[in-house]
Parts: sequence; structure tokens; C-alpha cells
Amino acid sequence: MGDVFEKDWDPYEGFSRASIVMASRKPYRPNIRAEDLLTPSGLGNVRMAGMCVVMAICCVLLYIWPVLFVVNLAVPMDGLLFVSILGAFAFATFVFLYFAGTRETRRDRELAARL
Repeated sequence: MGDVFEKDWDPYEGFSRASIVMASRKPYRPNIRAEDLLTPSGLGNVRMAGMCVVMAICCVLLYIWPVLFVVNLAVPMDGLLFVSILGAFAFATFVFLYFAGTRETRRDRELAARL
């Protein structure tokens, strides 16, 4: 590095900026408390259940319905069986998503309390 007061020196360019050359910037220390690390308390039971229902329906329509449609071409099923299989998978997916989500939210709260 050259002298700070050279004529061709640009104080706003690259690593030869005046704040770096003269070390005038104070180190940044964020003011973080334990309360800042707390995650939101969850969606609430009704909203969490609603979001899990929506996601379960989306997952069933994306992953189960196409497979069941192809199986239905080979082995004909009546409409009630088709819908009941989709409903059973949707319910199982809902239960999994709801309990996995509430368990994770509870673990996050316990971790935040320890910090």
C-alpha cells in the first residue's frame, strides 16, 4: 500500500479506502439479547391445522393422485374407493405434518429458553 496522501489515490475505491487504510471504523458488535433469538410462538392450533390440511391436500394431489390414476387404468376402481384412498392418504399426511410442526415449535421454544 502506498502513502495515503498520494495524488492518484481514490479514497472511495477498493481496499485503499480511507476507513480501511486509517483503521477508523469501530468493530461492529450487535446488541443481541436472548429475547431476540426467540422464534415466533407458532401459528396457533387452528391456523397450524388449517395450513397442514392445505399442505396435505397439495401433497396428495401431487404425489398420490397420479400414481392412483395410473393404477386405476390397470385395475378399475369405483369412485368411492378412489376418493377414500385419497382421503386416507390426506388424513395421514395431515396428522404427520401437524404433529411434526407442533413438536418442532415446542423444541424451538425450549431451545430459546435455554439461550
